[in-house]
Amino acid sequence: MLRPMHDMLEQVSRRLSFHMPASQGCAPFECWDPYSLDTTELPVTDDLYRPEGAIAKAQSLAAQSAGAACTLMLHGGGTAGMHTMLLYVARRGETVIMPRNIHVSALNGCAFMGIEPAFAELSFTALGRPYTAVSAHERAMRLHPDAKAAVVSRPDYYGLASDLAEIARLARGHGMMTLCDEAHGAALNWRTDIPNAGACGADLFFQSAHKTLPALTAGAWLHGGARVDGGRLLRCLRMIQTSSPSFLSLLSLDDARAWMDKFGAQACTALAESVSHFYHQVELMGYCNGQTDAPEGFVYDPLRIVLLAPEGGEVLAEDLSSQGIDVEMCDSNGIVCIVSLLDGPARLGQLKEALSRVKRCRGGRVAVKSNRSQKLYPPMPERALSVEQAVFAKSVPIPLKAAAGMISAAHVGLYPPGTALCVAGERFSRDMIGYLERLDGRRLFGLPAPGRLLCVAES
Repeated sequence: MLRPMHDMLEQVSRRLSFHMPASQGCAPFECWDPYSLDTTELPVTDDLYRPEGAIAKAQSLAAQSAGAACTLMLHGGGTAGMHTMLLYVARRGETVIMPRNIHVSALNGCAFMGIEPAFAELSFTALGRPYTAVSAHERAMRLHPDAKAAVVSRPDYYGLASDLAEIARLARGHGMMTLCDEAHGAALNWRTDIPNAGACGADLFFQSAHKTLPALTAGAWLHGGARVDGGRLLRCLRMIQTSSPSFLSLLSLDDARAWMDKFGAQACTALAESVSHFYHQVELMGYCNGQTDAPEGFVYDPLRIVLLAPEGGEVLAEDLSSQGIDVEMCDSNGIVCIVSLLDGPARLGQLKEALSRVKRCRGGRVAVKSNRSQKLYPPMPERALSVEQAVFAKSVPIPLKAAAGMISAAHVGLYPPGTALCVAGERFSRDMIGYLERLDGRRLFGLPAPGRLLCVAES
C-alpha cells in the first residue's frame, strides 16, 4: 500500500523542529484523534459565517485576549486575513500603502482585487535587513493622499517590530485606516514587553497563531478595532475562505488561546530567560545574538532566536539539517529559529549541543560583517504596468540570463520570508538578474521552471 504523504510526515516528525508550526509536535492539552473530531456545519454544531454557539464564544474569548472589538477565526492562515483586510478597505482601482517587503499574499490580493500598492521605500539595518521607517510611511502618505489604508508588517521574520503607534497616528491624520500583518506576533496578546497591533492603534490586524503558538498549521485570527464593522468584515471573509471550514483548525485555535490565557504570560517570561541564557552559552562557541541592529524606534522580539554564524547562515543551516535539525530561515549572515513555548528550553539545550558539533568554516566566511552597504535586496526595479495588468497579461517563460529589460508577470522572491524581490509589473534590471542568479533556486518562488522567469509577452 502506497502512502507517500504519511511516509513523508512520519520521517519529518523524527527531526527536531525550530520552524513553524510552533506546536512543533506537542499538543497544548491532551492529544485527540483528528478523524473522530472532524465534522461540518450541523444543527448541533456552529457555523463560522453565522456563529451563535461555540464558535461565537471562542471568537469572543480570542477578542478579549487580544483586546479587540471583534475577532474572526481563520483556517486559511494569515493569507485569508490579509485578503479580507484588503477587501474590506479598498475597491478596484484604489490605492493601499504598504512596505516594499510586504508578504507576497498582499501582492496577490492586490492583483485579483485590482488594488494598486503604493510602496513605502525600504531602509536597511547594519546587517543589511530590510525595514520600513516611519518617515517612509509618512512620505508615501503625502505622495498618495487618496490611499485608503496603510499596511504595516511587524514583527518580521527576525522579530523586528516597528513603531506602529506612530504610523497609525499618521494614518488617522490622513484619513486612512491602519492594517497590520502581525503574523509573527500572536504571542504579544499575552505579553507586556511589546504591545500588540491593536494596542498600537491598528484598525485591522491578523495573527498567524500557528507561527508562534501551539496551533495547527493555517490557524489564525483576524482582529478588528472599534472603527470596524464586524458584520461587513465577516461578509468579506466569507468571500475569501472556503464554505467548509476545518473544525479541527478552529479547535486548535481555541485550545491555543485557552492555554495561553492560563499559562502564556509565564511561558513567555520563562522562554525569554532561556533564550538569554542560550545566547550567553553559544557566544563562547563563536555564535552571536543577531538582534543587535534595531533602528531607532524599533525593537526586537526577544523570543525569536537570530544567530550570527562565523561560517555563514547557509552553511550552518545545512550542517544542522544533516544533524536532523531544521531552522525556520537562513541568510548569508546566520539563521532564524522559532522556539516553542511548550518545551522551548529543552529544545534550546539540544540546539546548543548540535552547534558544538558543527564543522567550522567549511567553505564559509571567517567572520560576519556588519555594514550598511551589505543589503539583502538589490535596488528596486522600475514599474512598467500595474500589478493587475501584469499578472493577467499574456506571459512567456524567459531564461534568467535573457530577462533583463523584460516586465515580470509574477512576483519573484525568496521563501522564507515570502517577500517579493521583483513585483509583477516591474521591469527586471541587470542588477536584479545578477542577484537572482546568485540565490538558491530552490528557495525562489514565482519561477515557472528552474532558471526561467515569467515575463509579459511583447505585443
